[in-house]
Amino acid sequence: MPKDSNSNKRGGSGPTGPYSKAKEPRKSRYQLRSGRGSDEFLQPGIDSERQASRVAKELRQQLQEQAQKELKELQQLNAKDRDLALGNGAARLKSLSPDLTNQEMQDGHMMSQYPSLNLAHGQGDKYALSVDFLSNCGDAFKELRGYVVDRILDGCSRMCVWKEALPLAVRLLDYYIHTLWTKGENLFHHNLVAVGYTCLLIASKYEEREPVVINDLVTLMNEVPMDKGDRTYTRVDFLRIEQHILMTTGMELPSSTYCAFSDRFAKAGGIPPDTKDHAFVQFLQELALTDYTFSQYKSNIISAAAVYTTRKMWLLMEGQPRHGEDSWTEALKRVTGLQKSQLMPCYKEMSRLLRSLNRPHIAIGKQDACIAKWSTPANYKFASAFYD
Repeated sequence: MPKDSNSNKRGGSGPTGPYSKAKEPRKSRYQLRSGRGSDEFLQPGIDSERQASRVAKELRQQLQEQAQKELKELQQLNAKDRDLALGNGAARLKSLSPDLTNQEMQDGHMMSQYPSLNLAHGQGDKYALSVDFLSNCGDAFKELRGYVVDRILDGCSRMCVWKEALPLAVRLLDYYIHTLWTKGENLFHHNLVAVGYTCLLIASKYEEREPVVINDLVTLMNEVPMDKGDRTYTRVDFLRIEQHILMTTGMELPSSTYCAFSDRFAKAGGIPPDTKDHAFVQFLQELALTDYTFSQYKSNIISAAAVYTTRKMWLLMEGQPRHGEDSWTEALKRVTGLQKSQLMPCYKEMSRLLRSLNRPHIAIGKQDACIAKWSTPANYKFASAFYD
């Protein structure tokens, strides 16, 4: 019997043990007391907080809906203003590119040139030099400038620089010289050949995957000194000239060269890419770099004049592919944004330039490097075919 009694005390299976009935849940401390800590006292505050939270949530939702509504109205207003200014986007592009098919528009192979087209339509070219400078700089300076550009062309051929860097370098050279003249500074503060090579260095950094090597420029500079007293140039000299050019021009490069327009204008003029006619457009533009007269024209006008000249010489004469077609079609007017009368001065200068090819006694600039490049079979021997 004592065994059974001890068993019951230890919580056995008897009727008085702790496992004889289900355990009651633990009660909250607040339920065990009354007063300020009781549920009856706290419940109104809890309900009030929940109500305030619901009101705040509804207010936030209303504010978000109102903000979205105002943003949508603003976007619609901006879209209306944009349509008034530019018209429908696709229709606007189509109006600028009437010669492109819908598939060509979707392919977007000319899409990179659309910003340049808009620039040509709506803005000027601050890198086009003033007529006053061209008339006051003198023939001797133009001859020197022609020599510098010839050295740049030769350097591009020897270092295999892509075509985009060449016009950028020449454009930057002209703008740098013009800026010095405008400020009344000495144009010969640095050797102009070294300045030209440095402009090529800057242009290659902008256009090339791998810029030209300064040591190569040092070699080119020192192998043909301008005179016997000219000193030997080093890497440090080119870096100092680069700094002076960038500070003088405000560290801004030309926003566009003829490379931004030529392919698109040629397409509008019915000149297919990778053809002899297309190469002739490129030849005319590079030849124009050697003549200081073309520094006064905007880049898009030079490209348009090159396309117009190519059409006149190779496409529109009797027996040629586009005989009987207008020399300046409606598609060209719309794509270039130019009327025929606007490019006539540049076209006449380009015709004069062609007549001076291989005739150094009447040429304004030096053409040796350009002629050497464009006399090869790979470049259709254009330079050797004219006025041999």
